Amino acid sequence: MVSTAEAIAYAELVVYIPIFLLTAIIIFRHGFQKQLGWIYLTIFCVVRIAGAIFEIKREHNPTNKTDIEWAEILQSVGLSPLLMASLGLLKRVTDEVSFHVRSMNNNFLPASGIANIVTKRATANARRSRIIQIAQLPTVIALVLCIAGGTDEAGSEVSEGKKLTKIGIAILAVIYVLLFALSVITMNDVGNAPREEKRIYIMVLIALPLIAVRLLWSILSAFGHSSDFSLNSPKPLIQLFMATIEEFIVVVCYTTAGLII
Repeated sequence: MVSTAEAIAYAELVVYIPIFLLTAIIIFRHGFQKQLGWIYLTIFCVVRIAGAIFEIKREHNPTNKTDIEWAEILQSVGLSPLLMASLGLLKRVTDEVSFHVRSMNNNFLPASGIANIVTKRATANARRSRIIQIAQLPTVIALVLCIAGGTDEAGSEVSEGKKLTKIGIAILAVIYVLLFALSVITMNDVGNAPREEKRIYIMVLIALPLIAVRLLWSILSAFGHSSDFSLNSPKPLIQLFMATIEEFIVVVCYTTAGLII
């Protein structure tokens, strides 16, 4: 009989294999220059596919330590690629807004007044874009810490592994707050963006509360004391409703945005 965890793993394969192909098509269709969001989404799909395969192998061979270790690690590191994808898409919107503001009939504007306002707004958007770009680095660091922490927890250094995982999750929580703040600030300028970029921005807004639930699950798993949220053996239904479904909806939103622009 198929267990709940194994059934979820099979469902992930059914979902993420075609989405992986769609995100690859999006990247090649639009080019790599402005596709960081979907590149990270493709990476996320690869992580989920690999995690599902190891989960299925673990269910069939529960004594294999390698399968157990990688199943736990890969199933717990989905938050970082999702945040990087969100930052990448928000950066794209910010860059487009900045470009549009700078090019708004500047040749026909006076040297002061409206021209100065337009220039200041463009500069502010450019700074925001750099902040988003810089935020990618600590997100990657958090991913590395979570992988290292999961590896240590699966081995003999459980205490050190939990410490690294907590640091990684704490960094991701800060990055989420930054993402949320930048998304709210961008709301003031998104009216100047082309229609396609507005659609991407709306998808990012839809994703924010879903990522928040996913982040909450990670926080409870890392800092809580309930076995239901344990990173090593979480309760499958809790993981399904607090992580798996949220991840799926975010990925579908971002993939849809890439297909319709």
